[in-house]
Formats: sequence, C-alpha cells, structure tokens
Amino acid sequence: MSADSNTGNKSFWPVKTAFKEKIVVLYDALLSGDQPWLENGHYWDDFFLLKVNAKYLLEELDRNYVEKPAILKPQLNAIFDQCLVFVNSAHRIRQLNAYYTICVLIHAVSRVNQRNGFGHPALDFLCGSEGVENKFETLVESVNHTFLIDDSLSGSTLLKNAAFDVILTCCTTMLNINENMLMDYMMANANLFDSITQLIIRSPASHGYDICLLLALLLQYHKYDTSNTYIVRFSVFDDEVALTSLAQVIGSSLCEYNKAYDIERTANESSSWWSSLTTFVGSAIQSTGGNRRMKKVDDCLLLAFYEAVHLNRNFISALTHTATNSWGTKSPTSSDILPPSLPAMATPATLMTQEQTDFSDMDDFSGSNNLLSVFLEYCSIIQQFSKNEDMCNTTKLCYLILLCITEDEFANATMHDENVIFSVYLHKAPMRHRKQNNEKNSPSRPLAVALLDLTMEFIWSHMMRNFPYDLYTKCIGIIQRILSFQKRTRTRLSYSWRPLWNALITLLKFLQNCESQLAKHRDLFQLASKIINIFNLFITFGDTFLRTPEAYDEVFYETVRCYHIFDNLFAFACRYANNDNEFKESALKLMVNLTNIKLITHHFNTKIEAISNNQNNPLTENQVLEIIRNNYDTLALKLHDDLDQYDIYSEKATEASFLANITRNIIGNYRRQYSLDTNSTVQLSSILLNEVPTIS
Repeated sequence: MSADSNTGNKSFWPVKTAFKEKIVVLYDALLSGDQPWLENGHYWDDFFLLKVNAKYLLEELDRNYVEKPAILKPQLNAIFDQCLVFVNSAHRIRQLNAYYTICVLIHAVSRVNQRNGFGHPALDFLCGSEGVENKFETLVESVNHTFLIDDSLSGSTLLKNAAFDVILTCCTTMLNINENMLMDYMMANANLFDSITQLIIRSPASHGYDICLLLALLLQYHKYDTSNTYIVRFSVFDDEVALTSLAQVIGSSLCEYNKAYDIERTANESSSWWSSLTTFVGSAIQSTGGNRRMKKVDDCLLLAFYEAVHLNRNFISALTHTATNSWGTKSPTSSDILPPSLPAMATPATLMTQEQTDFSDMDDFSGSNNLLSVFLEYCSIIQQFSKNEDMCNTTKLCYLILLCITEDEFANATMHDENVIFSVYLHKAPMRHRKQNNEKNSPSRPLAVALLDLTMEFIWSHMMRNFPYDLYTKCIGIIQRILSFQKRTRTRLSYSWRPLWNALITLLKFLQNCESQLAKHRDLFQLASKIINIFNLFITFGDTFLRTPEAYDEVFYETVRCYHIFDNLFAFACRYANNDNEFKESALKLMVNLTNIKLITHHFNTKIEAISNNQNNPLTENQVLEIIRNNYDTLALKLHDDLDQYDIYSEKATEASFLANITRNIIGNYRRQYSLDTNSTVQLSSILLNEVPTIS
C-alpha cells in the first residue's frame, strides 16, 4: 500500500508555491489595498527600479476594476502620482519604468471606459479629481524634455521611445478621438509641437514614424474648431529642414513598400504571379503581428502626408526635393522588408531597435527620385487592390492627396516643368486584353505625365460591377485640375493624349451599358458631365495648350469616330430628363454639356459621308483628318463658360466622416497591435552598466 493511501492521499512533501517576480508581488500588495510606502520611505525608489510586467499589471487592473473598484481607485491615484514624480527623475531606469507604468494605467482605464468616453469619471479614477490639469501638464512637459535630450546620452533612444509610448497612449484612449478628454491637455501644451518638429530634424530615422502618427492624431482632434492649436501652428509652419525631414520619413516608407512589392512580383513572375501578389497585399492587410511598430503605417503616414499637403503650402516644395534618402545601410531584400507581420506598407526605420543607427552607407532611391514620384508608384500598386475595403480607403486617401496637390499652383508648375523630370514606374493590373509589361526602365519625364498615366490606368482597370464611383469622381477631378492649369497658364505638356481620350470614351460607354446596375444609387450624369467637360475643354481651348496642331485635330477625330457613344449618351440623358426622378437636373445639365459634341459629330459626319459616297474604299484616318482640317471654318460652336473651373476641395463638406473613420481605424489598429516593449529596461540597464568604470 502506498504512503498516499495510509495518509488519506495526503503527500508527505511540502507543496511548492509558484515563483513570482518581485514586481508582481509588489503589484499584488498594492492592488489589495496595502500602503507599504508609509513604513518604507524608499519604497517607490525600489518599485521603479524593477522592470514593469505590463501584461500582468494590465490583467490585474482589469480584474480589480470589476471586483474591487473602491479599493483600486485610491491605489491607482497613488501609483499615478508617484509616476509623475519619477518621470522627471535623473535616474534613467526609474524614469523609463515610470513612463511604462503610466502607459499601463491609462490603457487599463481607457479599456473599461470605451462606451462612456474618457471624460471626468475616467480621469477621476485614474489620477483623482484635484489638480488634474497640473498633473498632465507635468507629464507632457516631461515628455517634451525627453524628446529634446541629446542623442549622445546613453539610452536616449529608449527613453524617447517610452515617451512616445506615453503620449500615443494618451492620444489613443478612445476610438472616437473627440471623446478623449486627454487630448485637451495635449492642446493646452503647444510646446509639444515644437519638440516633435525639432526631433524630426535630429532623429528622423529613429522616431520619424512615431512623429507622423502623433502629428496625424493631434491634427484630428476637433479639427473643425478653432481650439485645435496644432492645426493653426502646422498650417503656418515654415521650417524647410523639418518639412523636408517629414517628406523623407514618408518617402522612405513608401519606397520600402514599393521595393518589397517589386521583389515579390519579380520572384513570382514565372509562377502564379497574380495569386502571389494578392497574397502579398492580403497578408499585409490581415496581419496582426506583435512588433511594437507593426501597425497600419500606410494610414497614419498617409494621413500625415494628407494633412501636410492640405494644411501647409510650404510642404509642397518638399514634394519635389530630390535625392530623398531611404533609411538603411544596405539595399533591401525581401526578407529584410517583409517580416511575417508586414502591415499594409513597409515601416520606416523606427522598426530598428538598435541604440545607434549607421547612416554612413545610406542609399538613395534608385535613380533620382522624390516623395511625389515614389508616391505615384505606390498609388499604382494600391489602386490595383481597391476591391478590398481597407485598400479602397487607402486608395481614396491617396487620391485626396493628389487632389490637394493638383490644386496647388506651385505643385502644378513643378509637375509640368520639363527640366524637372523623373523616371516613375507605374504598376499595371493584369488584364486579359493586354500583355504584362515587365520593363522597369521608364523614361524620365515631367511628373504630370506620370500622374495622367496613373489616372488613365485607374480608368481602364476599374470598370467593374462593383463600380467605385467615389474613386472615379476623384480621378476625373485630378484630370480636370491638371487641364485647368494647362489652359490657364498655356502650358503645352509633351503627352500623347489619345489613349486618355479613348479611356474616357470607353468609360462613358461602360456607364451606359451598366445603367441598370449603376444608376440606382449613383448620379452617373454628374460623372458623365465631368468627362464631357474635359472634352469640351480640349475642343474649345485645346489650341492654347496642346503641343501640336495635329493633337488638336485628333481630339475632333476621336469625337467623330465614337459619335455613336455620344449619341447614345445623349439619348440616355433624355430618358431621365423627360421624367420626374432624382437625377433629372443632372441629366438636363449633361444634355447641355453635350451640345458642342453633337454639333461636331453632325457637322463632320455630313462632310465625311458626302466624300465617302463618291469613292468605293473606306476613308483612311489621314483622309478623315484632312476633312476635319478643311472644315473648321464652317463649324459653329457654342462657347461654354468656366470650363476650366472646378469645385475647390472642401474637406469639411465632403470628407469629414471619411477622415474620422480613417482616424478611428488608426487608433483601433494601434490599440490592437501595440504592446509595450518593457525589455528596454534590460537594454538600458546593460547600456548603463557598460558605462561603469572597471578596475584594471
């Protein structure tokens, strides 16, 4: 018989208790209501020397918030107050752990207040009701001071990362940023703007991503109120070096993504090319990797990019700043750029965890590139996958950026300058009716040419049942703005226009053919009117901005050649204009806009038919062009007013809800994917230990 049987199944051996970290023991005592600091004057000194166990503390705070809120509140207030003492400590390990502890406390309180908002009750539970403004002023001032410490200080990058953790945790407590009361304290401390703009000059590679994320969030808080001081400050900010650094951070990330995409495409050309690329982007979207910087960087960087071109006219010059650098020390490989948890864009060098970054071998983008040229290539990749909702939103954000750029006179002048040329490779979606072009060596040309090609590619590749009406509106709007600039300044761009005209005419035909599916919820006549007015602009003023007289003849030729499409479009508009429906007014406007095209097709078709009836063979293109050239004198057209005018982009009127949703997604992704890397405490300890002199 066993010993256990003789003793009622009781073991003779003592039960071993599970080992606990010292910090966990301290957490348990604090959360149970103990106040050990009353007996031990050095308690908090010891407490903040210990590495933070963020996971355990967060779980215990969640549990105690439900089970023992009355006990938890005073303890939480005491811990928060002590954190504020040690965030200003000269002892860097204590300062680091104080930052991490604050992050956990704020994150824990925000998790249980998502429904009610982070308002006065949440603040009271976190830090008490007295002196809240002073407490957060102390916290933000500490963060400001940390941002500005010299990079030569050992562990400075780790401390700055922790400071960003604090400030970003404050900014992301609520999915709806306007419900986050902590943002009021960010608004009250304008010095934060000064510190991050200085930091992006000094350490763009180490902290550029975090700066873009923080700036994007700060600019979203009650952005249509006058109380947002960051919008006011950023809109007049004119530090060229800082703006160029911001452009480099964004451009670097875009470049890394473009290179990664191209590596993946090239590696899989011989196999299932389309499938592999879909997998590449799809896995990027669905990734939930654990890297602290593995977030949806496309949204936050692009949102910062958007705000820069939308608010700050001084940023436009940075778009064309040549020799923008890609952070890194070597040419990227697929394994370098595509870790398993790649988000929807390769991250910039904030992914680096090294204390020092070597820039001695920093590579330029291949050839001469700038932010805008790299951005156009990025757009050509992203728009291929716009059937996916996330990628559709990203594509829309990209097109909003392009709308803002094409409304700027200086940007347009630069894009049309034939002395400012770049080689921009535009990726094209695989389509059955065309061969895939694998030639990467695109000729150098003005950026306006690449932008027009980008819009033309979008038109050809998105005529589908799930019609992206909003994106098409943005795309046509970009073309309108480019042509308006050319007409207004009499700029004659060296460009082959016929493919673009053919794309627009094919789009008009598609709208008619898919009327039953598309016309129910979308104003197709408004979109068609924009396209027709593009042709009216070429017809009425083409001689002032087209490169050659032959190009002017060709626009008439294409109009006459496709007369049946314009006739059918007129009949399509008549059906709606003659009946009571929500699109009647738009249909009537389209009929008016088609007036000149109807006159042109009737005038020249009469001449062509008269000549073709006198010969047996069909007329050649050159013969038709000759007929057109010889009969301009007898053509009478009506002069349309304001063909070069367009609706100035108004964010508040049209895109406020979209940008609020983008911001919500950025915050949601940050909260889901971000986890504190408290191992920095160990790294900092090792760094400081190496500074201790040894006895030889």
